[in-house]
Parts: sequence; structure tokens; C-alpha cells
Amino acid sequence: MEEQLHPAPATQTYVTVILPLAVPKPFTYEVPEPLVPEADFGKRVEVEFGKAKRYSALIMEVTNQPPAAYQPKLLLSVIDESPIVNETQVRLWRWIADYYLCTLGEVMNAALPANLKLSSETILSLSPLFGQDFSDLNDQEYLIAEALTIQKEITIDDVRGILQRKTVYPLIRRMLDKRILYLKEDLKQKYKPKTIGCVRLQEPYASQPKLLEEAFTKLSRSTRQVEALMAYVQISRGLDHVRKQDVYDKAGVDSTVLRAIEKKGIFELYEHEVSRIGGYEETTIEASTLSDQQTRAMAEIRAGFEDNKPVLLHGVTGSGKTRVYIELIQETIDRGEQVLYLLPEIALTTQIVSRLERVFGDDITVYHSRLNNNERVELWNSVLNGKPVLLGARSALFLPFSKLGLIVVDEEHDPSFKQYDPNPRYNARDAAVFLAHLHGAKVILGTATPSLESFSNTKKDKYRLVEMPERFGGLQLPEMKIVDAKQELKERKLQSHFTSVLIDALKTTLEQGQQAILFQNRRGYSPTYRCTTCGWHAECIQCDVSLTYHKYHNNLRCHYCGYQTNLPSSCPACGDKKLVIKGFGTEKIEDELKIYLPEARIARMDLDTVRGKHAHARLINDFEEGRTDILVGTQMVTKGLDFEKVAVVGVLSADQLLQFPDFRAGERAFQLMLQVAGRAGRKHKRGQVIIQAFNTTSPVLREVLAGDYPGFFTREMMERNQFQYPPYVRLIRITLKHTKPATVNDGAKLFEKVLKKRLGDWAMGPAVPYVSRIRSYYLLDFMIKVPKDPKKLAYAKASIREATEYLNQAKGLSNVRVSVDVDPY
Repeated sequence: MEEQLHPAPATQTYVTVILPLAVPKPFTYEVPEPLVPEADFGKRVEVEFGKAKRYSALIMEVTNQPPAAYQPKLLLSVIDESPIVNETQVRLWRWIADYYLCTLGEVMNAALPANLKLSSETILSLSPLFGQDFSDLNDQEYLIAEALTIQKEITIDDVRGILQRKTVYPLIRRMLDKRILYLKEDLKQKYKPKTIGCVRLQEPYASQPKLLEEAFTKLSRSTRQVEALMAYVQISRGLDHVRKQDVYDKAGVDSTVLRAIEKKGIFELYEHEVSRIGGYEETTIEASTLSDQQTRAMAEIRAGFEDNKPVLLHGVTGSGKTRVYIELIQETIDRGEQVLYLLPEIALTTQIVSRLERVFGDDITVYHSRLNNNERVELWNSVLNGKPVLLGARSALFLPFSKLGLIVVDEEHDPSFKQYDPNPRYNARDAAVFLAHLHGAKVILGTATPSLESFSNTKKDKYRLVEMPERFGGLQLPEMKIVDAKQELKERKLQSHFTSVLIDALKTTLEQGQQAILFQNRRGYSPTYRCTTCGWHAECIQCDVSLTYHKYHNNLRCHYCGYQTNLPSSCPACGDKKLVIKGFGTEKIEDELKIYLPEARIARMDLDTVRGKHAHARLINDFEEGRTDILVGTQMVTKGLDFEKVAVVGVLSADQLLQFPDFRAGERAFQLMLQVAGRAGRKHKRGQVIIQAFNTTSPVLREVLAGDYPGFFTREMMERNQFQYPPYVRLIRITLKHTKPATVNDGAKLFEKVLKKRLGDWAMGPAVPYVSRIRSYYLLDFMIKVPKDPKKLAYAKASIREATEYLNQAKGLSNVRVSVDVDPY
């Protein structure tokens, strides 16, 4: 009898997946036989991880190799019918995770819209779009919808209990696609579908056009109704939906006429839902002819592209950079490729968006943080299907481009391109250059005030420099003037926070029917509420910062954690009632300006006034159309705005910008002042810029006054070289956090021991940062200065990982948080 041997194992399929969690490595699962044909790269799958928690993970590899270190769990279901990401995206994710020292799961979390990330705790509710019509639902969908009519909210775990089955993610995905379900966070935004009022024919007229003669006879007693029907017939040719507004405009009638025709059984009035990512419905226009300067710039840009180098377009404000971008975008669309146009903050660039829409119409889509989750999924799919132009803030980098040909990074110097919290702490400008490399696309970085890093790259021949030194149409740059506020204070000319020069200029501007912009980089009414007797000042209970007084709400607020409290009637320390407010923010400027210019119509643009989805656009429109005379704002007023009638721009406190404790303070001050100055005198006449300062001796002010970027660059680079700061070295900031000061101190000592053993003089710290406690967490900082060498940078990162691991394994210190910021900005 033949001896029985072990049977050869059948070939098994495994998938390596990215979980939407901060786990160090991807995880591998075994694929059950029935799911093997469906398990492909880029699809989401339902998996169990940890203690029976379920997540939607993303397949990044299909393999026949089981993991060596653990017995893989079974894959529960495949959620998607087709991939939702492509391989180039995942290569970008890997680069970001490696370069910025975070996990692939954290990058995936930042990249995917919330509706594409499901977990056991995800809370579901009925969509506002679901009209209680259960007739088209299958049995399982019916049970879920019925449960939600009773309970309002359920979790995905509840869905499993209701259906008595474990794998429910594919069903949830289908119900989200059909708009039966909504994620709870969408409802917080009071989402309403975008609809337009439309009109169509009722039966039998809709299906039998020959009967329209009978309809005209019915309406023959009313000339206006006949004209409305005639207008409808003319407009409706070749259209699926006829807007009520178009009938009103063509026939010169109003809604009462259409309702009367509806009562006679001829018209049906209805609401047609249009795509929530919007569409451009106006007539597009031809872009204007290029000027000589723009034509020269285009030739130089093309030469840079032929050398496969990123191009830095250094053009003064008003030089016509956007028109150059439009030309490049059109060429890219004509080649059948996609364009990514990155802006620092999408809400702050209303004018650029509308200008591009006028040229490209429906070819352009806008992606930003104020879209709700369903809008994001729609937009994600439109890019996947080849939408030509995508305009967005930094997170637009993560969209699934398939044929990217051009990336435009507008205002490349702007700090808003840097993600601060949470991970991944990436810089969208640098990531865009890498993304362009992956796609073989061209990249252009545009600004009036280049970052020192980008400009130094042109000196090293890494980037091609193209300059546009003249304003479009031969307009002059504004007249710059620095006013000594200290001298005015001595001479008793200073009126509150306004010099006599500024007040006089504002009065003249208003008399001439012109407008003004005032810039103060601090919001609120006053940054300090203080006792004059004992020196006590109001501080946040969770952060080591002063509370800011907001007059509109009559309370004190923390701009770091959002904590709010009422004003104390007496000093909590000594009981005295002599409490005063010190300093000034945008709210106080707006308030006090009304005393000196009572006739002026004043508006304020800062984080407090643009919280609503369309609040920023309303402020811009009011100013653009002359309903506001003076716009007071924070750095929001420096970005992307182009107004015809701005004659004066005032910078109220240059000192605050220059005295900030950061090695980039001079660079930021130079950029902000020149950017806000660029808002003056854009169309018909030369503008005036008035900069108020108590210390007028700063070299930065002299360089701003002269508009001398080369001089600023040379001096600033000498200082950076002397003190070893970027771009001469790479910086990595490491912050340790804990709610107990003793614990974070012990953690820092242990971390320092490992770090300095490996990195020596490169590592500095621990040190107490400028703001030492935020949201009840005590902070300690380390700073690593790494020579500009890829191998040394990789070694430094490996050392940081080792120190972090060592800390996590130490008894009593495992819950000290470590956050790493590569290239802090």
C-alpha cells in the first residue's frame, strides 16, 4: 500500500492593503476563493483589524505570498466594482509618507473623501434627497431605510445587526451612491441639493407635439400666456431642461403667468437637480491677446519645459501672470491632458476662479475643504473620468489624475501650502513638483515674491527663472511710503492706531469716490485684557496664550483651541475693577475707523467674518461693486484680489510682522507687505501704499519701499548661511506632547539621549516653544539641522524613527505623543 503524504497546498491569493490608520506597515489578508476575481489593485475591501473593528482598506498589491510573521485573516468583501485610485497616486502617497515621516494610512486618510472611508463607527442617516419612496428598494435596503425612519441615526455595526450578516460595506456603498444614505457629518452642513427651477409640457402635449395648436387655443385669451408658451417652444429645441428664468427673460413674463398655464394643464413646473460640484452656465469668452511681455514669458517657459525643469514665474503684482497660465492651460487641454491649478486657499480666490471659468466654462472644476462629502466623491469620480481642469487648494494633489500634463502652483511662496496638523505635514508646492515628475507633466510656480527656497533653486539651475517685471498695460507700481508712528506719537498726531498721513489719505480717497484696503495681521478686537493694578492678564485655561477680546460677541477667545469665556467684572487676582484692553486687531480697527470716518462704509475680512460657505464671496462682491469703501482685513486681503478702484492700501503695524520669533519673519513680512501693496492702483491710476511702523530702521522696510527683491534675497541668504537655516540645511522639528509636564520632561530626556547619540550636533533641544501649552498638552521641541545630502537626510529620519520607537516602548512614556515636521514652514 502506497504511503500517504501531506497534500501539496493549493495556491492561495493574498492582498496587501492600506488601512486608514496610523499603523507602521501595510497589512496582508487572505482572499476567499469567491472574491479572487474581484480583488484588484485600487479597490476598497472590507477587513477586520484589531478587536473586531472593521474598516474599508485599499488594495495596493495582489500576491501569492503569505505574510511570514502572522496568520492572515480572511478578506470579508470587495466594496468597489472598479478601482478608485491609480498606481501613480499610491506612488505619491509612498513618497509623502517616506519624506514627511508619517504612515501610508495617514496619507490615505488625508487623500480620500470621507464617503470613501468607512469603519464600524461610521454613523449613517437618511439622505435629505430620499423622498420616503421605498418602492425601488430591495429587501435589505428597505430594512435599513425603515430603521432610519424610526431611529434617525445608526452605525454600520447596527446595520450588521439589522441584516444579521457580517459583510455590509458593498451594500452601504450602493446606498450612498443612490443617495439613500448620508454620513452624519454631511448633515451638519445642512446640505441641500443644488436645483434650478424648470418648466416642461404636461401630457398629452409632451409626447404629442401636434396638439400644441390646441394648447395655444386654450391660452388665446391671454397674450402674455401665449407669449410664454411661444418662448418655451423656441427655447426647448434640443434641450432636456428649460429654465423658468429663460422663459421669463424671453417672454417678459413672471411666475404668475407660468403658474396660470400650469393650472390649465399645459405646463409642469419642477425643480431639476444639477451636479453639486457645479457647472458653468454662462457663455465662455475668448482670452485676450498676449502682450509683448507675456509673449516673451511664454517663449521662455516653453524653453524651460523642453529642458524638463520646473519654471519659476516671477512677475510683479498686476503683470498678467494669470493670462500666461490661461495660455498654458489651453495648450494642455488641446493635447487632451489634464491640468491641476493649485491655489493657497480656495475660499480667498473668488476672482481667479470666476476669471478662469469665463474662459474654460464647464471644463473647470473647483475642489476645496468646504465641499461636503458627497460633493467630494462626485468630484473625485469626475477627475477619474478625465475632467480637464481641476482648481483646488493643497488637498487637490491627491485626486486620481490619469493624464496630468500641467501643474500650476499660484502664489508658490504662501505658507498655506504647508499642512501643519495632523499628519501628513506636507508642503503642496514640493509635493506638486514630485507629482509632476511621476506623470511626466510640466510644472510652473508663479508669484510676485518668490520663496527663498524656490529662488535659490533657480540660481542652482534646478528651476528655470522667467521674469515679468512690468505691470500689464504699462501701469505704474504703487507709490510706497513709510510713516514713522513713533514720531507721530511724540508730536501727538497719532489718532488711536492711525497716523495723520493715513487718515488724510483715506479722507482724500473717499472724497474722490475711490476705495481703500487696511491690513492688520491680527483678528479680534484686542489681543490682551489686563489689570492695571497687579498686571494680571486673561489667559486660556488650555493653552499658554493670552485670550483675545471680541467686541461683537463681547467675550474672550483663544485663537489656538477655540476656548471662550465671558469678561470678568473684576480682576480674578486682586479684585480691582481697573481692567483694560491692550493692543488692536481687525475688529478694533473697524470699530475705531467709524469715529474718524463716520460716512465711510467699512467691512472686515478675517476668519471671524468668512466662516460661512459663501461669506467670503459676498464680501468680495460688495467691495467689487462699490457697496463698501474700506476693507479691513488680515492676510486674506493680500491674496488673489484685483479691484479697479483701490487707491490706498494701509499696513497698520509693520512692527508686528517683523518682530515675530521665527527665522522666516523677515521673508514673511516682505512677502505680505509687497502682496498687499499690489492691491493698490490696479486699473486706471497709480495707487499709494502707506506702511506704519514704530521702528523704521529695518532693512526689510527699505527693501519693500524699493520693491528690491534681489537685494532682499542677497541679504537674507547671507543671514541664513551665517546661522545655518534653509535653504542651506534641511530642518526637522520634533514636538513631544503630554498632559503632564513631568511626563513630557522625562520623555524628552529619553528621546534626547537616543537622538544625540546618533545625530550629535545636528540635534538641538529639548526647548520650551514660544507657545508652551496647547489644548492642555505641554510641549517640548527638538530641532534637527541636516546638511543638504539625501543620504544624511535618510540617516536623520531613521534616527528619529528609532528614538520614537524607543520612547514608545519605555515604561510610563508610551503615551507621550511625538509629531515630526519635515521642512517646517
